Parts: sequence; structure tokens; C-alpha cells
Amino acid sequence: MRRWILGALVSLVAAAQAESQPRAAVVADRAALRVESGGNELVALRDAPVAYARLAELAVDIAQPAEPGAGPIRIARAWPRQLIDYVLCVTSDGTLVLGERLQTFDPGERRYVMTKGEIARSYRPLDTRDGWLWLVEVALSREVTVVLEVRAPASWPVESVSVTADHVP
Repeated sequence: MRRWILGALVSLVAAAQAESQPRAAVVADRAALRVESGGNELVALRDAPVAYARLAELAVDIAQPAEPGAGPIRIARAWPRQLIDYVLCVTSDGTLVLGERLQTFDPGERRYVMTKGEIARSYRPLDTRDGWLWLVEVALSREVTVVLEVRAPASWPVESVSVTADHVP
């Protein structure tokens, strides 16, 4: 009986905590996945192009300004006003590398200007029978981190990946 009461109490506490956590708004869109939290927005193409097959190409190109909206994954920050575009590289051993282009709003010019471009991080693929799978954590706000599930067939070079976010912790 004590175990049952203790289990019920733990469930109630967990449910109360879950209700008190800020929730991210996930918008359904066939072409893109959109998640909003705290004035920030994440937009990820569901069928995202992989622009690079070699790390050297990514390292050179990421430092150059690109067309606005060029990244298959983008975060728009409310404050400070920034756009973060992530571009993708999958190496021959299946490592997913994220290149990051940061643009900051310049009030004097009234437009976003490139602040920096760099290789942000890399992920080894998880073992699956269906090809390569990477779990990419993206901090959307102080309260919300989105876990993107990125998948591709285990054949190189990779031209595109599928992106989903089945769960938003």
C-alpha cells in the first residue's frame, strides 16, 4: 500500500512540475519545422540539403557571408536581435558537422550583418539499422532546448537529411 501511495505522489509531483515548465509552441508545416519559445524561433527544413561533403570546404566557406536564409536550420533570436544559420556537412565516416553563421542586427544600417562564421560542433552517428541518425540539441531559449532528429542513409556523399523534432524537452 505504501508503494502505491508513494508512486501516486511521485506521479502528481512530476505532473505538477511538467505543467509549471514553459512550453514551446510547435507549428506544423510540411516544408519546415517551426518551434517558438521566449520570442525566439527555430526553423528547420524537414528535407534539409547537405551543402558540404568535406570539412575543408565547410571551413573555408563558412567564414564568407551568404544569402539571407541560406541555412537549412535557423534560429531567430529576439534579444539581442540575431540570426543564426546552421549549414550541414556529412563526412565520409558519417560525422555530421554544423557550420554556424551568426548575423547581428545593426540599427545604424537597419539590417543584419555577419558577425562570425565558424564550425560550431560535430556529431558521430548513432547506431541504427536504417542508416545514420544524429541527435542535435539546439538551445532555443533559456527554458527550452529542442532535440532535432537528423537522419540519412548510410551512404556517402549525403545530399540531404530528414529533420524531425518528435520531442521538445
